[in-house]
Amino acid sequence: MSANINPLGPMPGLLKHLAENIHAVCRLPEVDAGRSVAAFADFEDLDRSEVIAGAGTKEFLYLLPRAAAIGSALVVGPTYADYADALAINGVRHEFLMRESRQGFALDADRLKRAAKDTDAIFLCNPNNPTGGYTDTDLLAHLARGLPDTLFVMDESYLPFVSGAGEKSLARMDLPNVVVLRSLSKMYCIPGLRVGFCAASKGLAQTIRNHCPPWSVNAQAQQAVIYIARNQDTAGKHEEKTRQYLKDQRAAISRRLAGIPGLQVHDSDATFLLLEGKNFTAAETAVHMLDHRLLIRNCKNFKGIDSRFFRISIQDPDTNIKAADLIAGCAQKRTQMAGPENT
Repeated sequence: MSANINPLGPMPGLLKHLAENIHAVCRLPEVDAGRSVAAFADFEDLDRSEVIAGAGTKEFLYLLPRAAAIGSALVVGPTYADYADALAINGVRHEFLMRESRQGFALDADRLKRAAKDTDAIFLCNPNNPTGGYTDTDLLAHLARGLPDTLFVMDESYLPFVSGAGEKSLARMDLPNVVVLRSLSKMYCIPGLRVGFCAASKGLAQTIRNHCPPWSVNAQAQQAVIYIARNQDTAGKHEEKTRQYLKDQRAAISRRLAGIPGLQVHDSDATFLLLEGKNFTAAETAVHMLDHRLLIRNCKNFKGIDSRFFRISIQDPDTNIKAADLIAGCAQKRTQMAGPENT
């Protein structure tokens, strides 16, 4: 329960298509993944000239500091560690703006504007990992327009899990200072293929493209993108089925854990839930869960949250119930040991 991918698996027909076209690995893929770029751009209703393909969104994270000449950056946390790692590897001075648990990890727009003063770039994830919270796209667009000299790097890898996702992407809002990262790994359950996309204004997109290595998107990854785009109706149904399933399962787990002393379940729009133990640690929970053959994500290494936080990814209903009951038992036991004054 530590992997953040679609619990329903790949869309129907995708793996069969890849198996039938395995011979594609015997020749070089298209050097710039041009057909895949066109397919994804059309699928997402974007201008083809503003889209670039890469070996997952991670490739763009590590080349953006050079491509966009970022000298200083602000990372909105707690969040995915690779934003800060990519900046550090490129020698970029960076600081963190932490969202707070007591505010439900909501983004404070005023704090962000103050902290972003004289900063070249801001890195955000929406919905965020590991908190799962979604920030209204109109608010983010307003912030980007209010800070025209600051580059906003928006990781929308989990956005397809949000209802109405297509209309919510900043890539469609004509914002010249925004770079949007999109992943197919999460929704389509193909993390091993390593394919992602970057969308930016035409001039900025060309600058980024000039820093991309050739042949970075493998042949099977390109096949997958084209198949998904050509089967838009099936893909759309798969996405909608996934969103409804996740909504139902998140609600079922939250109901099962509601009112458990010493435990807080944070709201999420993603494939996972962030939980906070008041009287016990994530490590204690992880050991308890592992005894029952369930692996969860200890979040103590996410900067901005401590050893009490852990994350579970949605799986099948039986596994979700099993996990919720084990977590509830752990919380109740630790709360009783802590005594009523600490509840």
